[in-house]
Amino acid sequence: MRGSMRTATLQRCLLLLCVACAPTWAWQTFTPAAFTIQRIVGQLGFATEVEWQYYADGEKKNRNPLDPNQPSRTVEASGISVRLFQGELFGGEKVLLKEYLSCARDIGENELSMYGLLCDGGKEYPPQLGSLLGHMQSDSSFDSDAFRDNWGRSIPTTPPPASGNLWLVFRWEGLSTVGSFPRVAQPKPWLDLTGGRQMRDARAKYLTVLTGRCLQVLAYLHGKGVVHRSLGPSSLFLSTTQQDEAERLTVKLVDLGFAASASTLPQEEVENAMRRGASSPLSVLPMLALNDLHGLGYILLELFLSSAAAQDAPDADTARTTELQSLKRLVEDIYDGDVCGSFREYCSEEPAWAGAVAMLDEKDGAGWGLLQQLVDCRKGELAGSVTARGLLES
Repeated sequence: MRGSMRTATLQRCLLLLCVACAPTWAWQTFTPAAFTIQRIVGQLGFATEVEWQYYADGEKKNRNPLDPNQPSRTVEASGISVRLFQGELFGGEKVLLKEYLSCARDIGENELSMYGLLCDGGKEYPPQLGSLLGHMQSDSSFDSDAFRDNWGRSIPTTPPPASGNLWLVFRWEGLSTVGSFPRVAQPKPWLDLTGGRQMRDARAKYLTVLTGRCLQVLAYLHGKGVVHRSLGPSSLFLSTTQQDEAERLTVKLVDLGFAASASTLPQEEVENAMRRGASSPLSVLPMLALNDLHGLGYILLELFLSSAAAQDAPDADTARTTELQSLKRLVEDIYDGDVCGSFREYCSEEPAWAGAVAMLDEKDGAGWGLLQQLVDCRKGELAGSVTARGLLES
């Protein structure tokens, strides 16, 4: 999950990084010489979510919801593993620098490998993905006294990077994500005679377009034979967060550190998927693609509820949460996955969510129906029949 962003203006740290092009690699390999690291803009940590099932005498049994030793899921956080910096190439191009700490180097190497697979080794730049420019490994110059003195003056509250860390360099495409959208203040029309309906309609259009764009990038990824495996609100970059600009909204998929193709899946995960119902190794990847769609369902649910509360009732004092994991516990543990029925009823009792409920109710509850399909896509008869492409075409 993305850490809090620091927006204070910081002096540039004079770290010179020169660019050398590897002869067999279409991306650039950056080495210490000619660009500047300007400021830290975010931090990433990773959480491992485990969903538990319980068996007795070889048969699956229902867990006791009152027994603390029988959780339905557990979440374990990793701590900070990746740091994000704003930088500038020698020629003036703005870039996003993604530094993988030593504990996460394998995640960075996997992300670079997945970009190689999806972008034909850097020869293609799919619009559905963040634009990777190259990579770098920090060397011993990062341990020099001059470097650390410069760093301490320019970015004093952030520990300097260590030598040996892997860095990925991306074209700067902003920092707006699905997760940040609800917090963005939207401009009000100078003359609104509709009692706020104009802004609600703009939000509904924007969120509808955003939903489609998210399905499109997942359809692209799955069509390439790759699953994301760690989809979250910060994994989806937005070209604009202005809800009156829905027509020009694009979504890019980022954070591919846990992504996998059929040939790169760990054997243990293949075996676990087959125990959960995959009929063969070839059917494992489609099953994992359902995890991406299931995750997207909760991302969208959080988005709809959070944006409604932020815009329609910013000062409301509500005990109801819009945090993703809490929503998941509510839907699955309290309301038994019934998004369209009992969970919708729960939402309708919260005045701050009235706008979200009304929007999802439109067209005979089409929005609730989509969320229900995404949440249920791993269940029984639906497993294998729900795809991102199919949802786009339905």
